[in-house]
Amino acid sequence: MGTALTWLNDLAQWLGRWVPRLVLVQPTHRGVLFGPRGGARAVGPGLVLYWPMMYALVEIPVTTQSVQLCAQLLPAETDAAAWIPRCRICAAAVQFKVNDPVLAATRSLNLHAVVDNRAQAAIARHATDSTDEWRERAGRDLREELTPFGVSLERLDFIQNGIGVALKNHSDWSYQDSTNGTRPT
Repeated sequence: MGTALTWLNDLAQWLGRWVPRLVLVQPTHRGVLFGPRGGARAVGPGLVLYWPMMYALVEIPVTTQSVQLCAQLLPAETDAAAWIPRCRICAAAVQFKVNDPVLAATRSLNLHAVVDNRAQAAIARHATDSTDEWRERAGRDLREELTPFGVSLERLDFIQNGIGVALKNHSDWSYQDSTNGTRPT
């Protein structure tokens, strides 16, 4: 019975494309209307009327959003005389805001993933420095990297930041280590 009436569903959807849509864009969002010939423009907040046959509407949140970065294990500056290699353990929280919804909608499919990846890369680039200014340099780099996406960095907080020691467990030793004679007893 369901397949016998699918033509009716298809007909209703086709007719629905010719009826204009009235959408309420919330104050915390902006709409981006994609039109014919690849054009895009920002609309809202408020009531937006558009023709679904010619346009597609995407809503972008423009309020402050937050991304929690998982802890990263990064190589740290070590002395040449150090017997055990050190590593930096670093986790951060990133607060960002969309300034240009058209750029955000046209340049990235998943804005949270872009912010997360760019923040982790900026932290990894600068966390190996032995000076304390690496946090400011990572924030400046992240700000510059997010600008082409229409995003501004509100705040970058380092939740965990410390120096650790990288040791190898017995279970981490491979067969190659045992044949080379480097396996612990």
